[in-house]
Amino acid sequence: MNGINLIIAFETKPELSTQFHALLKQAKKDLSSVEGCNQVRFYAATEDSHLFTLIENWDSKQAHQNHISHVIASGAWAAIAAHLSKEPVSHYYQEIDGL
Repeated sequence: MNGINLIIAFETKPELSTQFHALLKQAKKDLSSVEGCNQVRFYAATEDSHLFTLIENWDSKQAHQNHISHVIASGAWAAIAAHLSKEPVSHYYQEIDGL
């Protein structure tokens, strides 16, 4: 898949893991209609129920940053952040051709 991949690791407050999981289900629906978002996959750690990873594929880094600006401005990010025990860790990745 072309574009840029974003990998985000979240750690929720243990008592809010179930609610965060519900937020992810809604986010997956919402992201499917966001311009520039090609794919979203969510993962939950098998050994720690409050660790989640998202892998998103975007047309470009700018397309993702435009989306995040909207999420922050709308207040949706504050609702997500309230479930977290610490700031998420995220990085953009480009697939290595030929591997």
